[in-house]
Parts: sequence; structure tokens; C-alpha cells
Amino acid sequence: MVNRWIFVVIDHKTDDKIIKAIDILKNRIKEKFWSLNKNTKNFGRIKKDDEVIFYLGGMDGQKFVGRCTLDSDPYPMTLDQKKHIIGYPSTLFTHSVNLRDIELWEEPLLVTDLKGELNFIKNKDLWQKYFRGSIKSLSEEDYRTILSKAKR
Repeated sequence: MVNRWIFVVIDHKTDDKIIKAIDILKNRIKEKFWSLNKNTKNFGRIKKDDEVIFYLGGMDGQKFVGRCTLDSDPYPMTLDQKKHIIGYPSTLFTHSVNLRDIELWEEPLLVTDLKGELNFIKNKDLWQKYFRGSIKSLSEEDYRTILSKAKR
């Protein structure tokens, strides 16, 4: 059975600057892997062929921006992958998954425009709290709702 996830990416920090979430996302897409914290809720349920929606948090975020399929189970990050990780919190992560069938949408989907149609957002006024953490479980119905809006 395929699981569906929201992978949340936020602004990252280094000693001297803030790296915007979109730049972190573009780097992950370019390198075709996603760094993971093995202590994150749902880590143990992630597996190859699961489907993912990318959620951009941070100062310029609060929107869905694309999708992918996982091309591996989680595994310890390689030394080469670690070279591509910049900024906190990702520098603390120890595992990764490979990505395939990656799509970045030309028109991001604002959560504020979709929150009324998404079942996992129970309290529509406090919708931001549903994006805390880095991996969120997503029902097939909500996954299809997001994809149908992205295809328009």
C-alpha cells in the first residue's frame, strides 16, 4: 500500500545568513534526495513508491509547490549527500530518501485557498498548526484534491 505524505521545508539558518525554503527545496530536487530526521513522527512508515506533496513553509511559503515519488526506503545519508546539506535544521538529519518523478508546479497552491477542502485540517482558523513538523501523513482523498488543483 502506498502512503502519501506532505514533506515540509522551511527556511534554514547558517551562522551568518538565512537560506530561504525555496532554495533548500531546489537543492533537494537538484540532488534528487530528501534529508530526514530519523526521530520525526512517521519516519518508520516511509517507504519506496510513497507519494509526496512538497509544502513550502518559511517567510515566503504557506503553499504547496510540487510533488514526487520516493525512489527508496530511508537509509543513512551518504558522505556525498552530506556535502549538499546546508543550514539548520537539515545539518542535524542523518537519513535520506531518493526522489523520482519530481514536479515543481508553475503556480504554487496557497493553503489558504485550499484549507476548506482538505480533511486533515480540522480547525480551518488555525490551519498553520497542521504543518508543524517535517513529515505529515496525507489521505488519498486530500492528496487527490491537491493534485487536481495543481493540474488546473
